[in-house]
Amino acid sequence: MAIKKNIKSSIPTDFPSDLKSCIRKVERLSTCIEIANLINSELAIGKLLSNVMKTTKKTFFADAVSLLLIDDKTGDLTFQIALGEVGDEIKEIFRLKKGQGIAGTVAMNGIPINLEDVYLHPKFSPEYDKKTNYRTRAMLCVPLKVHGEIIGVIQVINKLIKPFVFSKEELEMLVTISSSIAVAVDTARMHKTILQRETLERDLKLAKEVQESFLPKELPLVETYRFAALNQPALEIGGDFYNFFMLPGNKLGIVLGDVSGKGISASLFMARLTSDLQYYTLLYPEPRELLTQINKILCERAKRGMFVTIVYMLLDTVENRLKIANAGHVSPIYSDDNCTQLLGHDNIKGPPLGIIPEIEYEQESFELQKNSSVTIYTDGVIEAKNYKGELFNIKR
Repeated sequence: MAIKKNIKSSIPTDFPSDLKSCIRKVERLSTCIEIANLINSELAIGKLLSNVMKTTKKTFFADAVSLLLIDDKTGDLTFQIALGEVGDEIKEIFRLKKGQGIAGTVAMNGIPINLEDVYLHPKFSPEYDKKTNYRTRAMLCVPLKVHGEIIGVIQVINKLIKPFVFSKEELEMLVTISSSIAVAVDTARMHKTILQRETLERDLKLAKEVQESFLPKELPLVETYRFAALNQPALEIGGDFYNFFMLPGNKLGIVLGDVSGKGISASLFMARLTSDLQYYTLLYPEPRELLTQINKILCERAKRGMFVTIVYMLLDTVENRLKIANAGHVSPIYSDDNCTQLLGHDNIKGPPLGIIPEIEYEQESFELQKNSSVTIYTDGVIEAKNYKGELFNIKR
């Protein structure tokens, strides 16, 4: 009998307290699961954060909640979500530096805090309360961390039920929730980046198709002459172009150019320039006249400092003569059975088109020998590098 009494006395009798603790843990777990479900069901970052913060506000019986993310460019904390009586005002007028205020301090040191009265914290600034006529009292503030990096903070403010302060367990729950939110923010950002990249790739593909549509689909068929051409951008699209223009009097216009820059802007610049050349070669048959006129047009509509280097050649297919005007481009290469040389003198070459408005371009004339060839190219050819970093260069 004595042994039985000793056993009975060792059994816990505080069942109500244990049950309440268990219920609170289950509620916290249910909240975390609910937030996890919200996170898994939405990739749009704005809607995602709004839904999560609404759930967090309800769960903690809080008067207000806010979420601040670090701006990658400035390093400042900016309000993404602010729910509560003065939430909209806060979002509009406040940015925080790291180390500034409670949120800035948590963003800097990464340590969660639970404050019964924020006015007792040395970093708290009452400026926000004064501007919004709001009284901040109790606060939970937790950093958002992903891959070991702090990307923002989450705040839960002013508990609406007794004891009107947040417990240690609630701080732990917010830390757990913040981990899920941080991963969700990172995932949503990556998703947004992927969508932007896919959109850019589609745009680049379309721009490439547009660009290629401006290049000649067939090479000229001229007796005693052969033509070959290749355009291979270093990126998806570029600013290099070439074209042929059949002109009266057995003349053939040949142009090759290089628009400054790369990408869509250079491609669009090139496309419009090609249209201009198609039209003005008929009005200004002489190379020097053509480049002078095109230069005036480009200078009038020049934007963001874009310009183009061009070499324009007028081939007389009967007289076998070639007239050349060069606007800042690399010199063509002439080769026959006797020699190989650059065509054109540097003092005859003018500046790129679109830089100096009032300038008259000059031209030179050359006679083509039998079995000769003329090669025009962009600097992408001679500046190509091998695995040692050596340029292909003009001599080769």
